Amino acid sequence: MKKGFVFLPLVMVLLTSCPASEESSNAPSLTLSEEDKIRPSSTNLEYEDYGLNSDNNFAYNEEKFYRNDLEIRLPDPAVFYEDGLYYIYGTTDRTGAKSFDCYTTSDFNNYIAYHDVFKPSEDSWGNDSLFAPELYKFDDTYYLYYSAKNVGSSGVSTNSAIMVATADNPLGPFKEYQGEDANGKYLDGKADGMFWDIDRGKISILDQTLLVDGQDIYMYYSIYDTNVMQYIVGVKMIDPVTPDWDSYQILLRPGALSPDNEYDKTLTWECFQGFRVAEGPQVTKTPAGKYMLSYSVNHYPDMYYTVCYALSDSPLGTYVKPYTRGGYWTNILFGYGGTKSGTTYNQWQGFMGGTAHHFIFKVGEQYMIAYHALVNRKDISSGRGVGIDYLFFDEEGNPYVHGPSYAVMPLPSALSGYSNIALGAAIASEGVTNPERLNDNFIVEHYNLAAEQDKEASLSRTSYVKLQFDREYHVGGILIYNSAYFDYFIEEISFIKFSDNQAILDGQFLNSHINNRYEFVNPCTSFAFDLAEDVLTDSIVIGFDNSYDFQLNEIIVMGY
Repeated sequence: MKKGFVFLPLVMVLLTSCPASEESSNAPSLTLSEEDKIRPSSTNLEYEDYGLNSDNNFAYNEEKFYRNDLEIRLPDPAVFYEDGLYYIYGTTDRTGAKSFDCYTTSDFNNYIAYHDVFKPSEDSWGNDSLFAPELYKFDDTYYLYYSAKNVGSSGVSTNSAIMVATADNPLGPFKEYQGEDANGKYLDGKADGMFWDIDRGKISILDQTLLVDGQDIYMYYSIYDTNVMQYIVGVKMIDPVTPDWDSYQILLRPGALSPDNEYDKTLTWECFQGFRVAEGPQVTKTPAGKYMLSYSVNHYPDMYYTVCYALSDSPLGTYVKPYTRGGYWTNILFGYGGTKSGTTYNQWQGFMGGTAHHFIFKVGEQYMIAYHALVNRKDISSGRGVGIDYLFFDEEGNPYVHGPSYAVMPLPSALSGYSNIALGAAIASEGVTNPERLNDNFIVEHYNLAAEQDKEASLSRTSYVKLQFDREYHVGGILIYNSAYFDYFIEEISFIKFSDNQAILDGQFLNSHINNRYEFVNPCTSFAFDLAEDVLTDSIVIGFDNSYDFQLNEIIVMGY
């Protein structure tokens, strides 16, 4: 069944949180037997080989998988979760950013659309350029934070301010905040901007986000200085509508290693254009207790719109961007930064572009990242759509992702009931260099980037991999991620053998994931197999009979 949409005349909301890092804890190595290497002559296993389709637009099992088809047209997405539903809010191109729409989903395959969950009244100050909404719940009230401008009868637009609307339901109806702040000052969101920057006065500020850290609340936003750049600041909140301006800090500037040096352009991939941009901030407390400030750089209509990050030991900094002298793309979390010799964007045009303005949330214990991408993959002419992928943290708190993905991906275990049991498997292999790379949970994103060259396993023409589990598991699917490098990808797997000789034979890689003209492989694409009924097995053997040496990225086994 393909994705389904139902349109209702109402509301909107956001998506929040993601899975903790699933680290590989491989058991001691084991032996690959001669029997393991025998290819079955036939199989009675019923399964779907998704590589046999003509292109990427095929029906798939929505109880196990999802896919980023970019059909939800909400740039700047954010996610709020409550009572089994994920509410996705974003800037609403449908109305020219004059109101907010919301989509709800329980499975990331089927969505219900609610239109105009918030629409300013005619006499409201914030009647134009409603951008980047995020929803939070404090006590029994839902607070919708966003930025907006005012356009008066003369048609002249003001700068943008941060606004707040409230409701007693995630789908509204939302009304502009009117009431006192913690200092007894009356705030009227219908009469003026709620928050203006304390340092720069009524300069444009936008892309606000909150961090709720225990009992503490912090707000972060981007300052739009038309004479210099966009940069990111933070402030602690006394309550949901009252900043403590004494805590105000400038946190980072695009390209610069220090927020104190506005002329520094050391990180060239953060400032590809003349006007330097750092916007769409979010702060996530990592499982290691660090604070990750992630943000978007370069300009939103561009293919190079990318998510970068910095880390700190406290919510308001100092934030440090990972960098070593001479390094490249060292703090890119998500997307393609451009500017590096040998990595022209032509090699990504069939995949994704502009993968930024993100929101990190959780599905169960799994961290996820929602973002928007250019629908036609190369420019903004066809609009922007929502994508969702996996985010992980290593033991030191450093982030990494599975994505941006373009192919079927396994649903989070909280939704499907399956977890990646390959992470705990012992590996035996023949003809494989660095077999531990096959279940280290890392999928190379940036092809031909030297720093990632050693993150794949190298396999000889005839080679074998055996995953041995600690017990029998029910297995419902398997994904084997191809090399990210055009020179090393493969098109076929000879066999995948389970216990009792049940097998997948002649597995195929989807042809549409290979671009021979520009010589690239769509990143995060796999041989993907859906088993009609779960197989009970304590091991899996994968056999290859290829005409050249090749590489593989990762193996994911969906089991419980």
